[in-house]
Amino acid sequence: MEKNVTKSFDVIDRDEKVIGSSIHIRFYPLSIESGKGVYLYDSDGNEYLDFNAGAAVAIAGYRHPKIVKAVQDQVEKLSHHCFTLHSNPVVVELAEKLIQITPGDWAKKVWFGLSGSDANETIYKLVPYATKRRRIMSFMAAYHGQTMGAYTLSGHTAQTEIVGLPNVVKVPYAYCYRCPFGKDLECPACGLQCVDFIENQVMTTICPPEDTSCLLIEPIQSDGGDIPPPPEFLKGLKELCEKHSILFAVDEVKHGFGRTGKMFGIECFDIEPDIITMAKPMANGMPLSACVAPSEILDSLVAGHLLTTGGHPVSVAASLATLEVIKEENLAQNAAEMGDYLIKRLSEIQEERSLIGDVRGKGLIIGVELVRDQKTKEPASLECAKVMYRAWELGLILIYVGVHSNTIEITPPLIINKEHCDKAVDIINQSIKDVEEGKISDEKIARFAGW
Repeated sequence: MEKNVTKSFDVIDRDEKVIGSSIHIRFYPLSIESGKGVYLYDSDGNEYLDFNAGAAVAIAGYRHPKIVKAVQDQVEKLSHHCFTLHSNPVVVELAEKLIQITPGDWAKKVWFGLSGSDANETIYKLVPYATKRRRIMSFMAAYHGQTMGAYTLSGHTAQTEIVGLPNVVKVPYAYCYRCPFGKDLECPACGLQCVDFIENQVMTTICPPEDTSCLLIEPIQSDGGDIPPPPEFLKGLKELCEKHSILFAVDEVKHGFGRTGKMFGIECFDIEPDIITMAKPMANGMPLSACVAPSEILDSLVAGHLLTTGGHPVSVAASLATLEVIKEENLAQNAAEMGDYLIKRLSEIQEERSLIGDVRGKGLIIGVELVRDQKTKEPASLECAKVMYRAWELGLILIYVGVHSNTIEITPPLIINKEHCDKAVDIINQSIKDVEEGKISDEKIARFAGW
């Protein structure tokens, strides 16, 4: 039965008149009024199962009582202070906890901001300054943010219209389903050409190691297509960095705080990073980010990278409560179990649906790549947009990612259960089936082109 979305369309019409399109991506006509647990409710009162979690943010779901109370209590006590100018006990407490829980046995300090962009900006700005090495290496299809330094670190196709700064060198990620070197062999039988290329081509020509300060990588490339690399790739890169005294930095903005089944995604690969950035889920939706790095990096430039509302006490209180919820409710373990279950169920429907080319993921960050032909792997970009729209019609919130805009991203709250998983997979299966049968017109999605 068709939903009544009259009020939602009214909000979207008003939105388009007064808010610039540079701030958003739209996949379907959804105007959210409220949320509870794993469900969202639109302006017309329709209910949706949320398997996006607000871009992988709401790991404990919506309106979690413990987090709500922490926010309320902090607002009543102190609604704002500028940490740039004065210290605060809750901010110091969170920094101490982050130093304890982040992987790596080295002298750590913490920087606080508001978003993944400004956390990765910390790397762009301070690491070359502190090390006196000008260059940074990052990856094609990576997404590290929208401020200019973070934008420059990124390699996603959506970020090619504006030219970034010149000191970042992009190298290929280990996207084994679409190997950038055309290999058909499983890793490590392929010879890890992706690592060899960096060492023997990139470092000997355009990015000399003696002038390279750090390598920044997502443990699972998320907006590039939810791509978990083979463990050998990350281990090879870490060894390469150690060989040349290059800092190994990981962007945990989307993976941190239990989503992969571990507290941080890099722990899935048994690697200790030198720098870690985090944001999205760390305060379950309140704006907060952090960079955990060696003191010689974060102490290198007094007042060199600060934000008036960075380390906001209300967001910090929400983060402390979120950490308690993750531990008390075993959210990382649940993410591992539900992720395995979802991948199993999705792999089963892959046999029925010709559009599904690959199912991959780690914990509750999962990608379902759609292709028009399973042999040629031609990206099914338009079809993927239609699947998103149809899933919304059927009551499931998803988005798509990938350099070809053809990968369904699944990043639900970490509180989901098997019933939620079964419902989501059934809707995904039905949505793909309806698209394969030509039931979703081009005109229907024309206004919601995504990215």
